[in-house]
Amino acid sequence: MPISVLKFGGTSLSDSWKREQAVSCVKRELELDNQVIIVVSAIGRMGAPYSTDTLLSLAEPLSIPPHQRSLLLSCGEIISAAILSSALHHAGVECEILTGKQAGLKTDGVYDADICSMNTHSVFTELQQTDVIIIPGFQGEDQYGRIATLGRGGSDTSACAIAASVSALYCKLYTDVAGIMSGDPRIVDQAKVVQSLSYDEAFHIAHQGAKVIHPKAVEWARNGNIPVWTGDLSDNGGTWIGLHPRTESVHSVTAIDHLVQIAVQAQDCDAIFRMLAEKNISIDLVSIQPIEVKFTIHQDDYPELKRTLDEQHIYFKSRHHVSKVALIGMRIAGRPGVASSIVSLLTKSNINIWQTADSHMTFWVLVDHADSEPAQQLLHQFFINPEPATVQE
Repeated sequence: MPISVLKFGGTSLSDSWKREQAVSCVKRELELDNQVIIVVSAIGRMGAPYSTDTLLSLAEPLSIPPHQRSLLLSCGEIISAAILSSALHHAGVECEILTGKQAGLKTDGVYDADICSMNTHSVFTELQQTDVIIIPGFQGEDQYGRIATLGRGGSDTSACAIAASVSALYCKLYTDVAGIMSGDPRIVDQAKVVQSLSYDEAFHIAHQGAKVIHPKAVEWARNGNIPVWTGDLSDNGGTWIGLHPRTESVHSVTAIDHLVQIAVQAQDCDAIFRMLAEKNISIDLVSIQPIEVKFTIHQDDYPELKRTLDEQHIYFKSRHHVSKVALIGMRIAGRPGVASSIVSLLTKSNINIWQTADSHMTFWVLVDHADSEPAQQLLHQFFINPEPATVQE
C-alpha cells in the first residue's frame, strides 16, 4: 500500500479538540487506502508541562551530560505520541508507537544532532501488522545506541527523513499557520499563503528566517523527491513544496534580526575567518573589497568575537542592531531593475542600506533593526502585492 507521512506540531495537539481534528486528518488518509506514519512534536510551547522548551528549562541550571539531556528532552515527544495514540484508539483507529530509536533513525551525535540515515526494517515490519504508526519526532539513536535528540526543527526533519526513506507519496506538516506566507503576517498585513514552491525556493525561505519549515527538512524532501505540504488542521489551502513549478519571479520577503555587522581590514580576513571557525562563530553576508571586508554575525556571538580579535590586537569596526531583509524569488539575481528598484524604494523612505548581496534566488539588504519592519512592508507591497497600502508606523 502507498504510505503517507503526517507530522503534527505541538500546537496542533495542544487540546482535545485539535487532537480530534488530527484524528480526522489520519482517517482521511486511510480512506484513500494509504498507510500512515505519524510524526509528533512535544505538546505546546514554553510553559506547557511537556514542551521541549519547558523540559530544557529544567536542565538549564544544572550540569547534565549531553546524552542525559537528550534523554530528558525526548520525553515530550514520547508523551505526545502516547496521547495521540489514545485519541486514535478512542476513534477506532488501531495504531502502534515506535520511538525514533526503534524506527531506525540514526544520528551523527547525541545532542543537537543531525539524522544521517534510517534503517526502515522495523517500520516496514510494523506496517505488515497495522496501517498506522506513530513515531516521536526530534529523536533517534547515536552510534553508541543512546537516545539522541536533534536540533531546532527536528520534528519536521524527522518527518521528511522518514518520508524519503520509505518513499512516501508525500509528507504533510501540520502547524498552527495556514502555510508558508509571502511575508510575516505580524508585520505585513497583506501577507498571503504561497500556494506552491520549488524545493530550492522553500529552502531559501526557510534559511532566511521563515519558521514554518526547517531547511534540513526541505533538504531531505528534495533528496528523496518527496512532495511536502504544510498548513493547518483544516487541511485546506496550505503550501505544496516540490509538486508544481512556480512562474512568479518574486514571492517572499523574510528577515533575520539581532545581527551585528563587522568590518575588518582585508589583509586580516584570512586569519580572522580561521579564528572564528575555531570558535564556531558563524558569519554571513560576506562582502570582500580590496581594502575592507564586511560580514555579519549574530549578536550573541559578538562578545566572543570581540574577545578573540582584541587578544590578537586586530582592529575592527562594528555596527550593532542591524537586520538582514531578504527578497526571494526564482532567478532574481541579475533580473533587470530589481537592485535599482530596491535601493530607490528604501532610500526614498529614508532607510539606510548598509550592505547588499545577491544569489540566484535571493537579494539581501542590511538595514538598521528599527527599519526592518518598514523595509519588509515596502518590499512586499512593491514586488508581491503592488496595491495601494500604507506602511505601518
